[in-house]
Formats: sequence, structure tokens, C-alpha cells
Amino acid sequence: MRDAPRSVTLVGMATPPTGQYAASWMHPEARSDWLDATYWIDTARALEVGGFDLMFLPDALAVPEDREGSFETTLETGGKGAVYLDPVVTLATVAGATSTIGLGATVSTSFAPPYLIARSLLTLDHLSGGRCAWNIVTSTTDAEARNMGGERIAPKAERYDRADRVVDEVVELMRSWEPGALLLDADGGRFADPCRVHRAARGGETTDGRGHRRAMGPLTVPRSRQDHPVLMQAGASDRGLEFAARWAEIAFIWAEDRETAAAARADLRHRAAAIGRDPDGLRVCVGVQPIAAASDEAARMLVRDLEDRLDPELTMRALARIFHADATVIDPAEPATEFLDRHRGATGAEGFERMLRRRCERERLTVGRFATLQSMTQLAPQFVGAGASIADELCEWVDSGACDGFVVTAAVHNASLLAFAEHVGPELRRRGRLRGARRPEPDHPHRETLRERLGMVPSETPGAISRVV
Repeated sequence: MRDAPRSVTLVGMATPPTGQYAASWMHPEARSDWLDATYWIDTARALEVGGFDLMFLPDALAVPEDREGSFETTLETGGKGAVYLDPVVTLATVAGATSTIGLGATVSTSFAPPYLIARSLLTLDHLSGGRCAWNIVTSTTDAEARNMGGERIAPKAERYDRADRVVDEVVELMRSWEPGALLLDADGGRFADPCRVHRAARGGETTDGRGHRRAMGPLTVPRSRQDHPVLMQAGASDRGLEFAARWAEIAFIWAEDRETAAAARADLRHRAAAIGRDPDGLRVCVGVQPIAAASDEAARMLVRDLEDRLDPELTMRALARIFHADATVIDPAEPATEFLDRHRGATGAEGFERMLRRRCERERLTVGRFATLQSMTQLAPQFVGAGASIADELCEWVDSGACDGFVVTAAVHNASLLAFAEHVGPELRRRGRLRGARRPEPDHPHRETLRERLGMVPSETPGAISRVV
């Protein structure tokens, strides 16, 4: 008897009005109503119908700055990160208009108190019927630190040490109400059972050398049906991978080919197993930018059109801004590897920079060509074709062990995501590669949670969060 085909986990990343493709906001098919709730509801519903497991919203707490500390280039050119709406508020709007798709909110661990993070995300989890996910970031720029009342961003190791403490505290607070502690017993006059609501076990303890103390609890929100939101993370440095192995249930990676992705996935699974986790409780998803259309040729024409719309001068300015370089002295003919070596660490994302360098070295890219590709896809894999062609690629990556699924990014918002949902989603469903939503039944009157949809069960041991059922 043949084994059932592996499900392909699909995560849609929504970043309007800007994104990996530098001219996204100027494209004639780009929607400009992203400040209206209708945009987000339309996008989420389309992804839901298209078989996506999750829609997630990235976030940063500052407009990206150049080497002089100016945000002029980002805003004038519509650079990536020029606008970020609050993810939790936005997804709360979407929650009531959808029923099965997961809702992933990015929240940094570097600034907000754990109690506020726990209450905000658990509220979204309740409002969505248990469909919330938390994309954990530590923030990376001094501009973000200044907006949050600091001077400089903490070193990477210190940020991850804090993130370990914050996630541990957040999960504990989310579990401060036992299941069934909320009684609502009108006849007996009992609202809740206080014996089943607890303070934090380590409440009041000093957590670091700055005098920060752990919250006492309990949380003002009862436990949710999925226990706590699904935990997501995308760190690629050695410390980031250590963090992902401990906490992440969905880990995002950026890899330029199947071999690199397979090595990264194997490394993460090994790290998870080494600390006592079931590695099958960790889904590894690769960031990709598919260009889907009714035929392979139509898709190729879309790619040519996207590149033709890029202004070479603006691509060089964008590259200079990202790497804190002087745009007036960049030589387009210089080998891109030499440029990257001079500006190593400028993005604050070690794994991302390593991926860029590997591809630039392999393809012997010049700085000029690198700037164009950076403005097209950030050098992420770009699957181009009809629904069947792209589905072939996705299934080959999953079946080869390169990944468990994909973070699907859009070249044009939200047209590219809708095209994927229209052309690729039905093909993956035909092949039995998408998860079907369980409908409410007498024994299970509620819709399934995101954790149930993904087949994950939370562990009672923080830091070894989930296993797959």
C-alpha cells in the first residue's frame, strides 16, 4: 500500500504596499486600498479558498534608514518596510471574516513586556477561534530601539537570551488558566474556579541584570482552545537556529536551492532532537516568490514585464540603502561578492547575507545584476509557470526532504497571491497535497484550531513545544 502524499504547508506572507519586488506599489495590478480593512479581508479569504494554512504579517518598528540615518530613500522609492500596519490589530479585523486560515502576527520580544504580548496574542487566538500564530522576532536595527525609548539595539546574543526568557514567560502566562477554569455557573453563582487559575511559578523573579522581573500573573484572558498560538521564527544565525530548535513549530528559512534548503532543514531537525524535541514537530518552510499564470509562457511574460519595470538607478539606490553603502560610489561592474564582503552584517540578518553571497559567487554576479535580482526577489527561489508546473516544483522540494512547505511572497500585492491561489492551489488539492478543513460535527462542535489543522499538539514542557499527531 502506497503512503499518502505529504501535505505541503502553505504560508502566505502579506506585506503591502511594498515587498521583495521593488516596484510592487507602482504596478498597474497592485491594489492601493491596503489602509482599508476590505483589502486584508479579501486577501485572507482568497488564501483560505486557495488552500493556505496560514496568512502572516511581518513587522518592524521603524522605517528603514540608510547609512546616514535617513529614511528619505525608503519613503521616496516605496522601499520594503516603508509601511507596516499593526499585525495584531489588522488580523483581529480579518478574524471575523474568515473561518479556517491561520493568522500569524509578528511581535518583537525586545521591547514589550511579556504580559502585554501574552494578553494581545491570546486575545487574537480567542477572537479567531484558535487560529493565531506568533512570528517571534528580536528586531535588528538601532532605529527600532530609538523608537522604543532606547539608544541602540542590543547585541544579537543578548537579544536572543531575552527572547528565550520572554517566550518562556509568555507561554507560562497563557497557561495560567487551566482548561475548564472558566465556569460561568449562573445557578451556582461561580464565574470561575480560582483553584484552577495560577500565578506564574517564577513570578517576581529578576530575569536579568537590569532588574526586570517576571510577571506575577495570572493573565486576564482564559486559556484558548489551542493552548497557545503556534510559534513561528526565522532566525538563521547559529544563535537563531538554536532558538528555533528550542521554540519554533514553524521555522522560516531562505535558501537559493533544494540542496541548501535540505541541509538547513536537516540541521534544524538535528538540533531539535538533540534537546529532546520530536523533530517532526518542527515544520521548515522556505521563502519563495512564485509567478503563476494560466500557462508557462504567460508566466514567463509576467516575469519579463516585472523586470522591465525596474529602474536601474532606483535598484542601485535600494541596494545602497539595504547595505548602508554610498550609492554615489557603487560600481555596477564590481563582483557582487566583493561588495557583500565590504558590507557584511549591514542587514542584521547573517543567514540572509550568507544566502546572497552563495548565489552571487555561484553565478558570478556583478553588483549591477545583483541589484536587479535583489529588487526582483531578494534572490529567493522564483517558481514561474502554470499551476501544474509550479505544483511540480513545490512537491519535488517537499518530497526530496528540502522542506515541509513554503512561505509564499507576492511580487505584486495582492495580485500575485491571488494568482497562486487560483492556479496552484487547485492543482495541489487535486494531488492530495493540501489539508482539508475539518467541518464542525456533533462530537466536535467547533471549527478546528490552527494547531489541529497542522496536526500539532502542545507539550507541557516549555522549550519543547510540540509534537505531530
